[in-house]
Amino acid sequence: MRVLLVLSLALPLMACAGGEPTPPARKTRASIGRLQSDHASVFKPTLALSPKTVTLAPGATQSFSAQINYEPDGPRFPRQPVTWTVAEAGGGEVTRTGLYTAPASPGTYHVKAEREDHPGVSDTATVTVVAEGAPDSPKQ
Repeated sequence: MRVLLVLSLALPLMACAGGEPTPPARKTRASIGRLQSDHASVFKPTLALSPKTVTLAPGATQSFSAQINYEPDGPRFPRQPVTWTVAEAGGGEVTRTGLYTAPASPGTYHVKAEREDHPGVSDTATVTVVAEGAPDSPKQ
């Protein structure tokens, strides 16, 4: 009796399935084109510093900001994944938030930001430190 009950419940379900396996999808020019266009929209990480150039007096500070993009479904970070450095030795200091302090020596220096989540993606700003009283010295 149990076997008959199980078969009586299973037969209607088998009839609904159609009994025929679904053939595999064929690749057409349209589907291949969609695959290619999906591949063309691969995420490209960017980073842009602001401001790009600045003139400062010795010891003055400047706040830099880094604008980055995120992958559409990627993680969002509580702190931007950016590392700040000054390219030249003795060229001043920059904090992990992008606050730059100019050195005492006049000259041209470079502040660099690089993405931690995508190493190699970076941008650089140019800082000109001009002695006070010089023709190009910034007003404080």
